[in-house]
Amino acid sequence: MKSTSFTIVLSFILGASVFAQDVPPRGPYNTLGGGIVDGVVVKDEVPIRSAVPYEHVRYADFVWSKRVFSRIDAREKLNHEIFFPFDEFDSQFKPPKSESDVDGPLWIKHQERWSLWTVILRHIMLGDLPVYQVANPIYNVKQVIEDGYQFKYPIERVSGSEDYFLNEEYQSEINNVIAALGQGPVVKIDIDGTEEALQNDPSVTQSAQGQTFEVWFDSIVNLSFDPTRSDLLNFDKADLELRWTKSIENNGSGLLREDGPISFQSSEGITAYNIKEDWFFDKERSVLDKRIIAIAPVCKFTKVAEKEHKEMRGTMVVFRDGVESYFSMEQSEFQPLENEPTIQLEMFWMYFPDLRNVMVNYYTYNDKSDAQWMSFDDLFWKRKYTAQVYRTSDKFDREIEDYRFGVDALYEAEKVKNNIRKWEHDVWNY
Repeated sequence: MKSTSFTIVLSFILGASVFAQDVPPRGPYNTLGGGIVDGVVVKDEVPIRSAVPYEHVRYADFVWSKRVFSRIDAREKLNHEIFFPFDEFDSQFKPPKSESDVDGPLWIKHQERWSLWTVILRHIMLGDLPVYQVANPIYNVKQVIEDGYQFKYPIERVSGSEDYFLNEEYQSEINNVIAALGQGPVVKIDIDGTEEALQNDPSVTQSAQGQTFEVWFDSIVNLSFDPTRSDLLNFDKADLELRWTKSIENNGSGLLREDGPISFQSSEGITAYNIKEDWFFDKERSVLDKRIIAIAPVCKFTKVAEKEHKEMRGTMVVFRDGVESYFSMEQSEFQPLENEPTIQLEMFWMYFPDLRNVMVNYYTYNDKSDAQWMSFDDLFWKRKYTAQVYRTSDKFDREIEDYRFGVDALYEAEKVKNNIRKWEHDVWNY
């Protein structure tokens, strides 16, 4: 009797501690304010789960392997549990400044369940998911090689999981891969009735001639007019110094700019997920197994150039008020996509075991019973999705569409699968 009472009290304390957290480790809960429970039971039987570790494979038993890249397409009905329901960002949504802002009212999410993209984006902001860029961030556009699936270009954190809220440089790099960005207007001041853009001389750097912000600021204020009438007095000096520093770091025109518009990618804009996996034969267990190594969300980008028949990415396409839009450099604002040519490419890559530790506590829809939803980790473990092969390891390191086109590319993808099945079949052919 005492043991039972202790168990009840302990369960109550653990449940209360979970609900007391500002940022729950899973979601969404079916408990609302005012004691409302959206359902018959409180879905907190297993508040936090850990991903089941993979079966250990000894190198001596790793006798055959094939690297395969596949695409999980949002248009396939079997994949809808991964992509739905959609979330939406209000036009006033800004990058969150703290953990409590992540689930604010301007990020409109489904009350009962979230898409995989919603989970990924939420935990990138919370600092739980390391991100790898698709290409070298210092590349020349004409020489770009998108080999980020090799985990070569991580967005490095400095102070831990709080970096997105505390480290402006880290937040800027993350926003470049999860949102569509644009340059803000040039900061201008009124000098004797004439508007002039604020600019530091890009040829005069801190290292070259010792110019500092104070020197630059004094040189602007001490112009040949009454400094008390200077529009600089209307600016916050710390904010102006930040913009001045950015204008130097960009190595561009030296123009000081206001914050540019930003529109985060919503789940409606995710068209597919690309996965990198290894198919291998484990001699000890005598099984042909598969293991996902990396995953990348795919969305639309404007197409700006081609090099050797290779389509190049431009600006990310996002949904704004339900309309596909992109930031136009010519118009300096977001414009409807309309007839702009597009291409579908990866936004970034993630190490799949990192994602497993997060998505194991989020659930997908089960069309058989609302009482028995499986987690996203269960979905990938059981491979309850369909994927089309678009690349395999070969001596040329190329995609299938580099040497097969249209229907022939589909036949080639099926040929890859059949060759793997044939290899497995021949193992047991004595």
